[in-house]
Amino acid sequence: MRPGPALAGLFLAAAVASACVPATYNVRAARAFANEDARRAIVDDRAADLERAAWLADEVLANTPYSPGDAWVAALRLGDDEGERLRERFEDAAPYDGEHEVPLAKLYRVKLDEALARAAAPRPAPPAFARLFDALAALAAPVPGAPPPASSAAGRLPAAWQALAEHARALAAEERSVERLSAGRPLGAPDTPELAAAKARVAARRRALAGAQRDIAGAAAELRAASAGQEPAATLARDALRVTSFLLRMHTEALAVAPYVVKQARRVARGEPGYGATAARAEALSRVLEEQREALSACAEALAVPARTPLEDTAGFEMQESLLEQGKAISLDAVHLQLKSDVELLFFHQLASPNSSGGINDYRGRTRRLAYDVDPVFMIGGRALLTYDFEHVRNAARLNAGFKTDRLFSSGGDIAYDNSLGKLIGLNGFASDVFDIGADLVGISTSLKIARFTSGNVTELAVDPVTGRDAGAVASAPFQLLVRQIDVGFDVTKLFPEAADDVYLEELLVGFRYMDYKLPRIFYALREREPGTGDVYVFERQSPAQSVTSRFYQGGFSLRMGNGEWPRLAPFGDLGLYGGAGPVRYAFSADPAVPGGPREVDEATMIALSGNLSVGLRLRLTSNLSRLRLLTELSYNVEAVGQGIVSSIHATRRGDETTYTVGRKIDIGGFDLFHGPRLLAVLVL
Repeated sequence: MRPGPALAGLFLAAAVASACVPATYNVRAARAFANEDARRAIVDDRAADLERAAWLADEVLANTPYSPGDAWVAALRLGDDEGERLRERFEDAAPYDGEHEVPLAKLYRVKLDEALARAAAPRPAPPAFARLFDALAALAAPVPGAPPPASSAAGRLPAAWQALAEHARALAAEERSVERLSAGRPLGAPDTPELAAAKARVAARRRALAGAQRDIAGAAAELRAASAGQEPAATLARDALRVTSFLLRMHTEALAVAPYVVKQARRVARGEPGYGATAARAEALSRVLEEQREALSACAEALAVPARTPLEDTAGFEMQESLLEQGKAISLDAVHLQLKSDVELLFFHQLASPNSSGGINDYRGRTRRLAYDVDPVFMIGGRALLTYDFEHVRNAARLNAGFKTDRLFSSGGDIAYDNSLGKLIGLNGFASDVFDIGADLVGISTSLKIARFTSGNVTELAVDPVTGRDAGAVASAPFQLLVRQIDVGFDVTKLFPEAADDVYLEELLVGFRYMDYKLPRIFYALREREPGTGDVYVFERQSPAQSVTSRFYQGGFSLRMGNGEWPRLAPFGDLGLYGGAGPVRYAFSADPAVPGGPREVDEATMIALSGNLSVGLRLRLTSNLSRLRLLTELSYNVEAVGQGIVSSIHATRRGDETTYTVGRKIDIGGFDLFHGPRLLAVLVL
């Protein structure tokens, strides 16, 4: 079956972009290289391929003799079958050893090396042209085969090509100088003379680079208008297109892997400081390859006109059959089916504050406190998701393909997770999915967790007001606990992805957290022991036990440190810190001497601080080279919530300065603690 015209057009647009803009290859390159183990042997091999790619472009265009119909040009072919054979040849050999992806750039580099070996073989007759550049100039001449006029842009193509590489390398070095001289300088500080001179050199190099590209664009315009209706001009045009398209594809694939060569070289350099030069050299090569790719693209597109051959049908894009097939492959590679299995054990405790005066709060004098005995929630869950990777965003589109809830089996309650912002704001169905796709594309992440504890008891304990020791149970009652937590944040690593990779920062979310849950509480009013010091607070009075809803609106951040899901065994850690407040309604006895008597009901703002910490280990059970990925993730998570009410502020004036401290406060005598282990298994197709 063939796709309809609209779908085919979409695939073709994506594929053309992938041929002309290496960044569009990001989805496949990221999956292949982004989270590989940084091994020096792999980095060395790929860096050598980058070096060789730039050298080959110079050698083929500027130093290789050529005659129309040469065998070495005809040898520039790389179809799917031969490409697979070449890949297998390198895949299981050192340094790849079956655990690292063989870049496509290597396959094109090997074919060009083979072609150059053919070009160096003895010829039956002298070549028609000393180099391919001369053949291009002859093709673009007003009279085919005649020497080009002095004003010919095609005749100046060799000089423009050489200038392009020289200025690109120099620009990379000058930009590193500006970066070095700018490091540590205050924002907005005037440039030093040395820094100003370095910036001026960068500007001059950029102008020179733009001039070289203009010269190449002029040559491309002449090639586009060339007359190739007769031999040998027709063969010359087809040969030139074959060579330039093959070089263009090699450079496109080299630029796809180049950012990961730089990143991995930096990681190797952490253990081998002298290795940092490899990363700098790879960065400079990336600049050269990018400039050469733009020039090759302009010339190849121009040559497609006199050669009467669409660019997607040339030798450079024979692998994966055509640009349409490339687009389909890229689209297919970006679609995944994720099957998730989740086993979690969640505990709730209150970490009670000490009764003694050893801390900042002295509760001696209270006569009651509450103790919670809650059975943990044990849950086994599962979910099926269909995801799609957009150009620079992995798993940007998520569609639930299976369970409406994560719960398959539970005991003591249940836990449900969701990550749909659309549903949270009231959207349903397709509208919710479209909204979530847009949110993910701009880096907004959403997480909803609902935990329900259905088996628990709360006990009211008598407390000796002098010693602070428990004196026995007064009353007990069953209770249930429902906890809802919503996190919405922007992933800041989208703004500096390379820097985030360098420090193993997988995610840094800055945003908003909403949390609410309801528990029986006893409130304790505390006052400063010595007004104006804020060092120790002593007990003043306590409330009767009452059911209270804690509802908080908080801002803060959460981050995950780790090196991704691709290394075989990788530790990770999560850290989150949020602060904010929310409304609360509570009551104290009007007369503490009359239990059950009238109450003073008040409404106030409860200040809350919540933090979470988890450590874990991620294990990849399948090969890096397998599209099928099976990951397991074991972690232990701890989340603490502290809350209290500031009931008065105490001002102390000393000379000309006024110090403000909390004069009175109300709290609940401890921290709420949610914690437990979690085992997550993910199968990705």
